[in-house]
Amino acid sequence: MGRHIAIKCTYNDGGEGKGELVGFADTCSISNIVRNVEGGRVWCSDRGCPCRRYYDKGLKGPLPEDPCMESRLFRDWEFGAGYFRKGKRRDNPIRFIDAGVGKLAILTTLFPGDREIDRKIIGMFKIGYVANSSDDPTWIRASKQFRIRLPLEEAKELYFWDYYTTQGGAKWGSGLFRYLSDVQVIWILKDLMETLRDSVLKRAVAKILHEDFPGPLPPRPVGTRKTDGKERAKRVFMKRKYGPGGEGAEHRRLKEWVARNPEKIGLTGVKSREIEYCFPSGDVADIVFSLGEDKYAVVEIETDTPLPGAY
Repeated sequence: MGRHIAIKCTYNDGGEGKGELVGFADTCSISNIVRNVEGGRVWCSDRGCPCRRYYDKGLKGPLPEDPCMESRLFRDWEFGAGYFRKGKRRDNPIRFIDAGVGKLAILTTLFPGDREIDRKIIGMFKIGYVANSSDDPTWIRASKQFRIRLPLEEAKELYFWDYYTTQGGAKWGSGLFRYLSDVQVIWILKDLMETLRDSVLKRAVAKILHEDFPGPLPPRPVGTRKTDGKERAKRVFMKRKYGPGGEGAEHRRLKEWVARNPEKIGLTGVKSREIEYCFPSGDVADIVFSLGEDKYAVVEIETDTPLPGAY
């Protein structure tokens, strides 16, 4: 039957500047080539790599074309386990021995500045072909039925180590892939469903959950980070609400003052309050006051103009 796999990808920003999606669709920018070469990434720093040769020539001339698997990941929708680069097995292929057709491949990376505990999930696909023959031993290719390249806002808040754990904490090691259980995959998909706003992607994830994983929802796996889906959803919704710059200081101060002093805006009998209340729709209210007897007051804070408001 085979198993699901998680794949470790070297960060690639090719194509990332052309929209809201993660990269992995073109050659890296010059700055990322420098980062990967000088950071000692296994293939990037190898003297056989086109990017390493480009670096050694002073970063002059046109960028290398298709220098690695990562640069074509979301164009070709295939990936390899790679080759041993050291020791007696150098240049021998690493095989996806237990990867199964019909199972899911979960694609992960570290964005610049991330530690291993921050490893993110950038996309996924259903495995359509596993090449384990002597002439083509290392590749898996995506089925056309399920291919997901995530928006940046989703990927940067979808942590691999929320679902996976090892002895000793967040330690991937030297291999390019790990095997995953049904439970781990189910919860990655379920948490993604809570926040996706692209209707096509959302329907695709819902279809996989319904068809491939019928039955009651299993208990959430305990990952190394020990967080839950609600925490992740709120992070995504907050970034979506305030944008990359985050919440302004004046907005935050006024919001916190109103939360402490509801009587100043005419609210009495307040039983409880919650700042940044997340609705199931993904909308986030600045403050929700509970007034008892199933009555609530929703407060939106505007520091410059009241026009955006709440509708």
